[in-house]
Amino acid sequence: MATGGFENIKRALEYIDDHLDEPISYESLAKHFHFSPYYFHRLFSLIAGKTITAHIRDRRLARACALLSATKTSVLDVALDCGFNSAQSFARAFNAAYGLPPSEYRARGLVPDAATVDEMIMRFTNRLRGGIYLNPKIIKRSTMVIAGVSGDGNKTGEVWEKFMRLAGETPPANKISENGYEIRVYDGDSCDVHVGYEVKGEAVGCGYEAIKLPASEYASFDVYVANGYESENSAMDEWLRTNEKGYAERLYDEAGKRYCVEYYDERFRGDEAGSIVEIWVPVKK
Repeated sequence: MATGGFENIKRALEYIDDHLDEPISYESLAKHFHFSPYYFHRLFSLIAGKTITAHIRDRRLARACALLSATKTSVLDVALDCGFNSAQSFARAFNAAYGLPPSEYRARGLVPDAATVDEMIMRFTNRLRGGIYLNPKIIKRSTMVIAGVSGDGNKTGEVWEKFMRLAGETPPANKISENGYEIRVYDGDSCDVHVGYEVKGEAVGCGYEAIKLPASEYASFDVYVANGYESENSAMDEWLRTNEKGYAERLYDEAGKRYCVEYYDERFRGDEAGSIVEIWVPVKK
């Protein structure tokens, strides 16, 4: 979640990299990023693939490898710069991790290969269902009016093109922001799509259609666009079946239609790595 818990873990990973020469504990990290220690440790371990203590140790050693490879800094200073209390404790940890002492690593001219924070995040999303983060945040939205263009859900690209042409020529009245919405309404095997901007009121201007979304809670999933959308529906359906807080899907109307919302804000950057679309599933208890 580039917002919520997911984004805070990303920020925590970046914070650790920026403070490797200082004492770091998971309790202090949890407090800094406003988590309970238990939940923070659990979520961090899920995303990083290891405990916080192991991750900090490994990042300190990776930083040491970079310093040994690229500088002539003494082994003692490398140890201190990477948060170790002595050259001896550093040498023990280094040898345990790499099978040779720091001085030999430098002598061999070895080059470190440590993942960046963004690469760690992408590796985590690759372990998910095609790039959808299965720990959604629950958000609340009041009634929303989306001014835009509707069409066949199998021709979403054409609907977006039509909307963007219209919005470029005549922006909708009372537009709230530049963030885009794609509402998909399912009726059995058929799907209608409506794309547009959120507006104030229902006077949307010539050429636009307005769709009103009822006030609702939503389970908001972060989807990493570069990883594809292939498994999003089954992944979200699984969450609805198995979530521990008892959330169930909220239907669009009394006819039993289902719907979801794709939300495009500044985090969406087309097919670039790290580009995110939020998918909102309406829920109730």
